[in-house]
Amino acid sequence: NEASARKKEKHGYSSKSALAPQSDEEKQALDRVRKPVVLVMALAVRRPEIIKAIMENGCRDGADVLAKAIRTNMPKLARAAATKHGAAKIAVQVADMASEKEAPLLICFLDNLVTAADKSLPSQELIDACQEIQKARLDADGKPDIRYIMPVVSGIKRVELLKELPDFVKGSDEILKTALHRMSERLGRYSMIFRDEPDPTENTLRGMSSCEQMVYLHQLDFHAIGIPQKRYLDVIRVCLEDDEVFNDRVVQAALDYISGKFLEGESLPLAYMRTIILTCSKHESLHSWICHVLLPRLVEGQVHSDKRQWEGWMRCAKMLENTGDQGISSLEAIEKLPEEQKKMYRAKYPKK
Repeated sequence: NEASARKKEKHGYSSKSALAPQSDEEKQALDRVRKPVVLVMALAVRRPEIIKAIMENGCRDGADVLAKAIRTNMPKLARAAATKHGAAKIAVQVADMASEKEAPLLICFLDNLVTAADKSLPSQELIDACQEIQKARLDADGKPDIRYIMPVVSGIKRVELLKELPDFVKGSDEILKTALHRMSERLGRYSMIFRDEPDPTENTLRGMSSCEQMVYLHQLDFHAIGIPQKRYLDVIRVCLEDDEVFNDRVVQAALDYISGKFLEGESLPLAYMRTIILTCSKHESLHSWICHVLLPRLVEGQVHSDKRQWEGWMRCAKMLENTGDQGISSLEAIEKLPEEQKKMYRAKYPKK
């Protein structure tokens, strides 16, 4: 929607809807400024210092139409500048010229340097350049600004992205969702897979699939990274609500992976049973799998030994005990409980 588009534009990311004229009057204004913008950008390819003037004018108060025209034509400028000067070199050169007020257009420029590289991963040189820019440009808290590595996260090693994930979580929902999208944008066919490193002694995997994102967000140690428990839970909820990305199969794959680790001896993440309960409400397609595979597996792993997870298990089992769908019921999982826990469950939820 328009409000979401404005937020993305503020952080330097432009959707097609944000760049579209909102009225006939704005369309006429865009038509008037488009040709001069294209001509100046053509000059800027040979004289990169002109890019500073383009961004400066585009970020002036009241220059919304000019900013839209610049953003619309930024892919051509980025592609031509990268071809002539090299993407990494021009990224650092333009960043050195840009002021903080011009940050939105600088990020837009960096973003288009990456998309100009067709479908291949960002080069290591460009990744290094964006990381260098990030270290030099601090946010309001005096820390390296995470927005400047967003364009290249699809090419950053997964092990390094794990270190950056807490900072994305601490940002706004829009920043987090943009970061998650960029991490997984080159991994579409792996969206439902948690990838294993080909060589356990060497970290080579790049980007982070949607399944991996869901797993790692659950496993965040929110106390250690300094975020409230509420934010930790909200971040997972925000992902679950985005069911175009985190659809039923992605959620199933993540829950399945975590439960497998539970059987190997790892503790269940704090949010795990809460996610299963939310999934029961959102994805009826997973009811059968939860009833006949997941809940029994958690019983096998002695979920009752953790009071919080046990309470969540009982609540989930109750939700699915009488679904009304033939053959779909948690009763089989309930019957697999140890006698003591079965009595505890029935004391809490008497059989009807």
